[in-house]
Amino acid sequence: MKIEQIKVKNFKSLKDIELKFKGLTLITGVNSSGKSSLIQALLLLKQNEDRFYSKRGTKIANINDEYVKLGNKKDILFEEAYRENIEIQISNNKQKQSLVFGNETLNITLGELLPNEGEETFNIFYEDFQYIMTDRIAPNVWYPLSYEAIDKNLLGISGEYTAHYLAKNNHKVLPINALQHPNAITFQLLENVSLWLSEMSHGVSIKVNLNENLLQAYLTYSYIYGDNRTNEYSPLNVGFGLTYVLPVIVAILKAKSDDLIIIENPESHLHPAGQSKIAKLCAIAVANGVQIIIESHSDHFLNALRVATKQEIISPNDSIIYYFSKKQDSLETQIEEIKLNQDGSIDNYPKGFFDQFDNDLDELLGL
Repeated sequence: MKIEQIKVKNFKSLKDIELKFKGLTLITGVNSSGKSSLIQALLLLKQNEDRFYSKRGTKIANINDEYVKLGNKKDILFEEAYRENIEIQISNNKQKQSLVFGNETLNITLGELLPNEGEETFNIFYEDFQYIMTDRIAPNVWYPLSYEAIDKNLLGISGEYTAHYLAKNNHKVLPINALQHPNAITFQLLENVSLWLSEMSHGVSIKVNLNENLLQAYLTYSYIYGDNRTNEYSPLNVGFGLTYVLPVIVAILKAKSDDLIIIENPESHLHPAGQSKIAKLCAIAVANGVQIIIESHSDHFLNALRVATKQEIISPNDSIIYYFSKKQDSLETQIEEIKLNQDGSIDNYPKGFFDQFDNDLDELLGL
């Protein structure tokens, strides 16, 4: 079940916000303006899910664990709040689920993270909810195995189990046929991963192997040119961006309708054309029922989303864009919704919203 709205109070710079979520929610804005805090608020819900399986005893909010590590509890309360609760609530037209806890003790005063009997749960609580953080796997000789993660259909939050996942699921059929690459012969995962990755580096092909005795997975790349194929290269000897974007591509291709994926900075280490292809891939997934939340600084991602809208790959009703900034002389996050029209145009451009290219161009032209 998809999230349609989120409310956050007194969490870091998010004093009191209420936002709509769509199939694709794009979060952008200046540095240190609260974008990551919004994602952390969502992840806190996931991280505290297990607190509500037992009805007994005092429950303490878990602020330092797998999904988020927030450090000292005094640092997560909005600076100008005083002994006030932190509140996070997600909802849609069917139900809402909340987490409310005190900043000083972390005691949970209200927790409704489990559905009532017979009700659906939000997709962030699905066992195979996938979050891909900014700090992803880098090129290496080998990668770790996790049978627990693979059994849950997960790649790890850094994508660290992507090689293991591909080795075990290379022949798995894509859950969403529309995500098949135009040049693919089959719907098998590994073939389509290679072809989408070829959009970042032409002709690249992936191979994965396991050494289960050493609990290691090995990833190699080769290049097809004409009727020939190069030797296999380790990730250390190809472009950094290929390995960095690999978990992003796999996360999208393995997704099912109604799944939730949260991805931070999918554009990292990619050429502009590659950034645009990732946006197009996201648009196709969302048009087929996947919910995706993206944090990005990439104008190429934004513009590719605009193109996908104009090409009717995705409906403007299926995406929403937010620009985060700080109020003048204030610690509080300010959020503006950016309207995207059917023709790909944008109605409002707040100051700082992907305007640096135009500003630099004006300077060069002496305007």
